[in-house]
Amino acid sequence: MPDIAAAPRSDSAARQVEAPPTAGAYLVAERLTKRFGSFTALDDVSLAIARGEFVCFLGPSGCGKTTLLRAIAGLDPQDEGRIVQDGRDVSALSPSRRDFGIVFQSYALFPNMTVLANVGYGLSAQGRRRSEVETRARALLDLVGLADQWWKYPAQLSGGQQQRVALARAIAMNPGLLLLDEPLSALDALVRVHLRAEIKSLQRRLGITTIMVTHDQEEALSVADRIVVMNRGRIEQVGTPDEVYRTPASFFVAGFVGHMNALPGTVTDAGTVAVGRALIAADAARDFPTGAAVQVCIRPEDILVHPGAQNGTWLATAVRGIEYLGSIARVSLEAHGLPLVAEMSDAALRSLGLVPGVSITVSIAPSRVLLFPRADATKA
Repeated sequence: MPDIAAAPRSDSAARQVEAPPTAGAYLVAERLTKRFGSFTALDDVSLAIARGEFVCFLGPSGCGKTTLLRAIAGLDPQDEGRIVQDGRDVSALSPSRRDFGIVFQSYALFPNMTVLANVGYGLSAQGRRRSEVETRARALLDLVGLADQWWKYPAQLSGGQQQRVALARAIAMNPGLLLLDEPLSALDALVRVHLRAEIKSLQRRLGITTIMVTHDQEEALSVADRIVVMNRGRIEQVGTPDEVYRTPASFFVAGFVGHMNALPGTVTDAGTVAVGRALIAADAARDFPTGAAVQVCIRPEDILVHPGAQNGTWLATAVRGIEYLGSIARVSLEAHGLPLVAEMSDAALRSLGLVPGVSITVSIAPSRVLLFPRADATKA
């Protein structure tokens, strides 16, 4: 994938993600558009997903990620475009005629049925023999670690256990596609971290093509093979977690995925950008004309503390505050009147003896300075 800082891009160009290659893809969405009255929820969206891939739809509320998932499921059919799954055009098929299992945000378990009955519900509805249904349901409960909870009702389970039951029910009929609509959003932070790892492990063992909708950046980065970043009904970028984080394709992606220092600047020459009274070396400046108004983006972890550094690109800063986050800390800095945030390990913080009021020197690698046209920043 090319470096996103390799060429200046207009806002419209940044949001026009090229149509994906479809040869050999398991799921293909072609030019999907969905409107609710005058509001366009999906705007000419195209996407291809490989068999066995774990893909996350990521974006803020109202960006279109859930609408795209529901269009794939047939729950809210698109107004334009088509969807092909495993070589079959399912665009006009009802949900019952499509090959997928789904886990909703609320889990949607039947409160008057036991865990075992909930998991086997779809098989029973197909008229399968009772013994076959029970064997399959027990095997799946064992797979999700709830073999000894089969007799309980949903109200007797924790949120995490209910999520496991919903997941087991979704895969009971061996679907080709698993759809997860923010399945962890109702759980507390520690349970979410544990269960997202379980979901990823289960998906790997089953080899099932999976799409998960989430607004949690950390969740998407930790489980996805690829991330689809959406904004205002369109796809901003499709890429691996590393690509999306390290080489964001637009100012919106840069700001939405992870933390980012974003400051207005002006390109002064082929290798430098002026930010306020500070001059920062930036490899990406060579791709902008001198005098271009840009948005300068730097990840907090790319601001390195080097007390007394004499070589390379560096800035004299003052520590204004420290935010402790367990194993890491975010350090608020001021350089030439500009606010910056650096991120470092707690051990580094202690060894450097950083406290508010201390003056320190920081360095920023020119290759880690991302630049975007200033116009993009106002429209993101």
